[in-house]
Amino acid sequence: MRATQPVTVAGIEFDALISEDRGFEASIPQYAVEEGYSVSDAIILGAESLSMTLYVTDTPVTWLNRHGSARGRSEQVCDQLESLYYSHSPVTVVTSEKVYESMGIESMSISKSAEIGYAREVSISFKKIRKTTAKTTSIPASYGKSGTTGASAGTASTKSGSGQASDTKGIGATILYGIGKSILK
Repeated sequence: MRATQPVTVAGIEFDALISEDRGFEASIPQYAVEEGYSVSDAIILGAESLSMTLYVTDTPVTWLNRHGSARGRSEQVCDQLESLYYSHSPVTVVTSEKVYESMGIESMSISKSAEIGYAREVSISFKKIRKTTAKTTSIPASYGKSGTTGASAGTASTKSGSGQASDTKGIGATILYGIGKSILK
């Protein structure tokens, strides 16, 4: 399949995409039950990852009409990538098949050698950044009361290592500690 556009990372164009690997992972938590085996009740999706090996040169062949031939272009692109890495900013990655938004640079290596001359081979890995927002809600006063009487359940504070409540107020804490003591006997 012939590419219809160059690969870009935050608008920085590359001459060739050598390889591309997309990764997906999920974790499935396990919980032990009294019957002697583990159960799972959820699949937690991890962040999507993308690893690419890109090629940039001073004398592009594939996108010559877009860039022309300019000495120092590959070094300029590498400087832009390094600045992008240190900016800690999410980027958009565009390939000929897909657009990846909100990607963070996870790792990057830039190789040069006598074999490739002024060109640079860039291995770069991205991970999807997921953002969440905090929400605040009001809890009705009825949730702060105990039982059918609606009385306060009390408060308790404990000191580390004592195993007993140092300042218990109300019946809720006393009952809780009473249950623990009877189980240990």
